Amino acid sequence: MDDAQRHNHELRQKIMGYIVSRAIHAVCELGIPDLLGDRPQSIAELAAGTGADPDALHRFLRVLASEGILNEEQPGTFGLTPMGALLRTDTPGSLSHLSSLMAGEAYEAWGAATHALRTGRPGFDEVHGSPYFEWLAAHPEAARTFNEGQAGLVTLRLLPLLEWDWSAVGSVVDVGGGNGTLLTDLLRGNDRLKGVVFDLPHVLDEARQALADAGLDGRADCVGGSFFDEVPAGGDVYVLAQILHDWDDESAIRILESCRRAMGGQGRLLILEQVVPDDGSRHPAALLDLHMLVLLGGRERTESEWRALLDRGGFDTADIHRGARAALIEAVPR
Repeated sequence: MDDAQRHNHELRQKIMGYIVSRAIHAVCELGIPDLLGDRPQSIAELAAGTGADPDALHRFLRVLASEGILNEEQPGTFGLTPMGALLRTDTPGSLSHLSSLMAGEAYEAWGAATHALRTGRPGFDEVHGSPYFEWLAAHPEAARTFNEGQAGLVTLRLLPLLEWDWSAVGSVVDVGGGNGTLLTDLLRGNDRLKGVVFDLPHVLDEARQALADAGLDGRADCVGGSFFDEVPAGGDVYVLAQILHDWDDESAIRILESCRRAMGGQGRLLILEQVVPDDGSRHPAALLDLHMLVLLGGRERTESEWRALLDRGGFDTADIHRGARAALIEAVPR
């Protein structure tokens, strides 16, 4: 294959990349990664277990094998690769729910990608008629899928927080804490710690139940409100986990200012986010940056952009710990 043919082939693969994403979602929806588990199975076995058409199933799995998600152990028999195992729902940090999130209303928002490119405004609003979080509030089933997808990512997202030194911390406020998954894991790992889940009132029922089920309701409170107005005061540490990337700079600064007022010049702010390489090198966060624009009008940020944003929000950046899956940004109020 000469260079021209190779470029043609690679570009065609990129243009048709959504087919891979949709194929992953389809096999997850049929539960195929869970059926495969630790044992390769034949097309006949998988078709019988899922009710799928055998020919169509083979063609789907053949594509996913070419993408490194499956191995074709022998003709017509497929097993999961280590990458594919991340689609099992029983895998810590499973990406199965993320696949569902990316295949639903978020995928539909990309039908207005040109609108986002021309205006800098989210495509979701153009397609669905309201901002994403307002739309979720009116669609409970989609909101449940969203919360499940976020909870599935917490296992990976939480690693930098668990590795942080909590020995001198008495209380933590999880700002935008959703269904309480992150705070639940933090409290389980730190017996002295008490905490608050702060989010919009209509999303806190799940958090209360999760904390009660874990036996942690005596060490945690759930407080409703808008982080654009104020957040609960008195915490030693405030956490913003994958929150600020949902918003443009001006909105993110309002959230930071609310945290700074609540902190009263003391304590520490921990931000869990992606950091886009300043040098423009290839990185998953660059794709996520475009998705945040199209979905919410938000953005991922480079290190220099994070430092500038924190400065405008009234914080000094103390440190940025870059991990394999996320960065932990430490800041102190100025």
